[in-house]
Amino acid sequence: MIILVRHGEATHHTQHLTGGWTDSELTEKGVWQLRQVGAALAADFAGKTMRPRILCSDLQRAVHSANLIADALGRSGEVEPLACLREKNNGQAAGLTEREAKLLYQPPARLNELDHRNYPGGETRREFYHRTVEGLRAAADWEHENLIVVAHKGSVQNLIFAWIGLDIEDVNRLYFSVDVLPASVSVLGINRWQEHAIFCLNETSPLRGVGAASGGLATDLAATHRVQADPTGAGTANVASAAGRMTVPMGYGIAKFKFGGLDGFV
Repeated sequence: MIILVRHGEATHHTQHLTGGWTDSELTEKGVWQLRQVGAALAADFAGKTMRPRILCSDLQRAVHSANLIADALGRSGEVEPLACLREKNNGQAAGLTEREAKLLYQPPARLNELDHRNYPGGETRREFYHRTVEGLRAAADWEHENLIVVAHKGSVQNLIFAWIGLDIEDVNRLYFSVDVLPASVSVLGINRWQEHAIFCLNETSPLRGVGAASGGLATDLAATHRVQADPTGAGTANVASAAGRMTVPMGYGIAKFKFGGLDGFV
């Protein structure tokens, strides 16, 4: 099982800086978001024997996000930062404002160009894909290890593409993408038929509960709730309050997903 988490809101989002390799910090909102994520994962893992490795990008917004999850799981100090999980390298634009970066931007001849560098010293889409995918494959056994991976929009997208068998050439040819919001969670795994499956994609329900309105976790953690398996069998969990009037997510419903093979949720 691979749980993919995008870092929370960061200062480059709020200060109009470029993303990429800009080493921005989590905002106060970003810290709150990841505490929500950590609490939801802790609810899912409560009473389970599984102890997944916690890997993350070595940029501080991802490291901080991973540490907040580790703290919630009682796993402080067990985070493993990896440079391969960084966002796409934006070269000389890193650390610049969006206005400053526009002066360096070099537009591609075509929108789906794989070997173009948008900024001097930056990566191409092809290089970024292979750096992410090959780097994580060297660091972990995707097929047999249970992992929590905290990274960025682009690196999470690359890992999802690779998991379902799409090389960057396939992604380009199909004009295919998936959205990955800040503090969202996606869950990959091997299902009962030994297929590579996406059990959960871009899930942000823990950010929309009572705690999101009240500004804290206390109401979420005290709320009654129930978890309903998706009647379609697609693997998405629907988490609702007992009253049925407002979503009060306590977890992602990972225990309801039909894993098979060696990555079962036990």
